[in-house]
Formats: sequence, C-alpha cells, structure tokens
Amino acid sequence: MEPMKRRIPEGVQSLGEAIRLLREARGLTLRGLAEKVGVSAPFLSDLEHGRRQTERYDEFAKALGVDVAALRDLDSRVTPVLKEWLADNPKLVVLLKDMQSSGLPVPLEALRATVKRGQ
Repeated sequence: MEPMKRRIPEGVQSLGEAIRLLREARGLTLRGLAEKVGVSAPFLSDLEHGRRQTERYDEFAKALGVDVAALRDLDSRVTPVLKEWLADNPKLVVLLKDMQSSGLPVPLEALRATVKRGQ
C-alpha cells in the first residue's frame, strides 16, 4: 500500500516556498534533502529562495512525499509551448502587458490550461 501523500500548504506561492515548508515539516535539513535529491545544499538554498529553477520534480516529490503534479503546478516559468503560442498571438502579449501594468492579475495558469487543451 502506497503511503498517503502530503499536501502542499495553502497559500504557498512558489515552488521554492513549497519545498522549504515541506522539508521543514519532514524534519529534513537543507543538506539532508539536497543529498536525497542529488543536488548541492547551495543549489537547494537558491531554489528555496527563488534564485534557481529545477526540473527534478520527481526526485523532490519522492523525497518530500507529495504528488509530483502539485510541485509542477507551482513552477512559474513559461513553457516553450506557451512561449510559441504567445509568439503566434502577439495581441495577447499586448493584452497581458496592459493587464500587468494596470495591476490586474495575469492569468498564466488559465493560459497554460488553454495551451494544453490545444495541443
């Protein structure tokens, strides 16, 4: 029987924040998690503080006992497919920039979902 997966705490805004909170909840040190995942402690520190990015979702999910999709959902990078879609729709880029400058939230998750449906 597979152990129950932990949930990412509510209100978490970034991948790094989620990793830090989950690491602390499991009682892991920075160095301890870094060793489990196969990265350096300085890299993990940078990841937790939003200065680095990673593709090691599977390793982090396994070490932290969470669903890999939950970690992927927190990655704020624009995917290559979304970049291509935006390049093909320049008026959307103008709209998004206008929304951002007006203080309105930019719906990147909605855009990602739209692009995934269109693939």
